[in-house]
Amino acid sequence: MNEGTTAGQKKTHGGPENSNHINVSVKKNPNFYVFIGKKYLLDHETIELQALGNAVSTSVIAAENLVRNNYAEFAEIKTKTIIVQGQRGDSKKAKLFITLKRSKDFFENMKKFEEIRTQNELLKEKNAKTPTEETKEEKAD
Repeated sequence: MNEGTTAGQKKTHGGPENSNHINVSVKKNPNFYVFIGKKYLLDHETIELQALGNAVSTSVIAAENLVRNNYAEFAEIKTKTIIVQGQRGDSKKAKLFITLKRSKDFFENMKKFEEIRTQNELLKEKNAKTPTEETKEEKAD
């Protein structure tokens, strides 16, 4: 058995490709993290959104959207105060951990989402062709 793990724990340093942690930043909007969350939930039963400082509100919005649209359920929410070393010295920041569990209807909802997205793409293509066809008809007159 590896150091740092017990019989009931998984090895957590297997690489980012096996991780269920999502580090939330203020540089991306909440919809990006909803998209990433859905992708992670395809492979993992639970995901953890981690946010530091100003990114806390972004992570809360993303988690709430995942729950509201029935892709996930809240499993745990916790906070820690951590010390961040910066150019001006050490400072304390709030770190938020939101653990979400895949909802029982997750795969059904993903299928519905894909169907709606396909319909929207077809409608978009149809609407894009319409003005061109009208222009051709006007020239024929």
